[in-house]
Amino acid sequence: MPSLAYIFCETRPRTAAAEWTGEARFLLDPPGDLLSALHAAPLHDLGHPDDLSVQVSAEALFEDGEITGRTTLSAADLATLTAHLPDAHHARVLAWAAFAYALDGQDHDARFIIWFVE
Repeated sequence: MPSLAYIFCETRPRTAAAEWTGEARFLLDPPGDLLSALHAAPLHDLGHPDDLSVQVSAEALFEDGEITGRTTLSAADLATLTAHLPDAHHARVLAWAAFAYALDGQDHDARFIIWFVE
C-alpha cells in the first residue's frame, strides 16, 4: 500500500504556445483510498505525458521512495473517480474539479498529474 499520494494540477494558457506550469498541489489521505478508486474507475496507470512542468518533474526526480501508479487525469475524469471514492472525499475531489474548470474559464488547459510513493 502506498505511503504517499502526489496530486498536482498543471496548467497552460490555451492562447499561446506555452509550457505546462505547476499550479497547485492537492492531498488525499489515506492514499490507498485514491489508489483503490483509480483502479475501480479504471483510471490507474495511464502514465505521465512527456511534457511535464518543471515543478512536477523536479518533485518526481528528487523523490526518495519508489514511484508507482503514474496517471494523468482531466477535470472530467474526476467525476468518474469520485463515484469510486468514500463519501468523505467527495467534496475535496469536486473542489479540485471546480479549480480546474475555473482555470478553463480563463482559457487555460488543466490536468492532474498523480503518482504514489511506496
